[in-house]
Amino acid sequence: MLLLVATLMSLTLANAGTDTAVEPVQAPPFEEMLKIDAHAHFFDEMPEFVEMLRRTNMRVVNICVYGTMPELLQLAEQRAEMLHQKYRGTLYFASTFDLTRRNEPDYTEQVIAWLDKTFEAGAIMVKIWKEVGMDLKKPDDTYLMPDDPLFDPIYEHLVKRGKPLMAHLADPIDAWLSLDPSSVHYAYFRDNPKWHLYGRENVPSHAAILAARDNIMVKHPDLVVVGAHLGSMAHDVDEVAKRFDRFPNFYVDVSARTPALRQQPTEKVREFFIKYQDRILYGLDASKVTQAGAPSEEERVAFTRGIEKTYRAEYQYYAGTLALPRAVLEKFYHKNAQHVMPALAEP
Repeated sequence: MLLLVATLMSLTLANAGTDTAVEPVQAPPFEEMLKIDAHAHFFDEMPEFVEMLRRTNMRVVNICVYGTMPELLQLAEQRAEMLHQKYRGTLYFASTFDLTRRNEPDYTEQVIAWLDKTFEAGAIMVKIWKEVGMDLKKPDDTYLMPDDPLFDPIYEHLVKRGKPLMAHLADPIDAWLSLDPSSVHYAYFRDNPKWHLYGRENVPSHAAILAARDNIMVKHPDLVVVGAHLGSMAHDVDEVAKRFDRFPNFYVDVSARTPALRQQPTEKVREFFIKYQDRILYGLDASKVTQAGAPSEEERVAFTRGIEKTYRAEYQYYAGTLALPRAVLEKFYHKNAQHVMPALAEP
């Protein structure tokens, strides 16, 4: 049975660091700017999609997930490696690790060995997902938090190997609030009640999970952390700014959060991007995964057109509505990603 997953949270097309002063200049055409989508999940073989990426001067980092589903994790890793080898210079990937064996005595050794194999295959980053902090529990029935000592040897190994940690920890603050039809996250939490924590007792709060995320950086100051989805603080860029000021190795991507940025004052968001121009990465968080069979040519073409339309619409927001200076756009769209993941700078 063909299962097609196309999570396009950023398809909402509503209009909407450093302190170096930069005079605004006209943004380059979409195709001219090198662009890196640092947060994607494209695991299908789609020649039409790759052609579009190359035609529009785009590179993609495919993020592996499924830490609690080992069979799907292995499938995602295999596909990501295959696509990276076949489309070098266009498709890259980030690995993740099995969380189901976390109570085994040699767990961290298993994870480190697994990650090293993925690095040998080309992985340029490692992902940890929100199930840590929001879902998984320890043997004593307390929630497993991302700063648990269990993960410390893994984080230190990432420092040793020079690999950043992409941390999707917590969720938008809406997960802890009552459902609000006016929220850009309403449809997601309506359709994914598992992750809507409003009214549940004894679950970690949004603030508690972010504090645990921040504590990772306190304990491992040399670890580069990329906070996915504006670090789960997309409701207010001032909250992101506080972390930037505190943690020099903290970065964020905007994946699936451009609609949330559009809801904040344009000038405030623009000033945020200019002030912290060295710390923000572009990403979309779109997905395409066929678990059995393969998508038809018609499906591949339609999907590719939809993604290109979204890429262009979001570029218009950052280059047009926000009118970010070219130097800031270049950092946002590729230089910052190349800084934290140097393999992206290779020809």
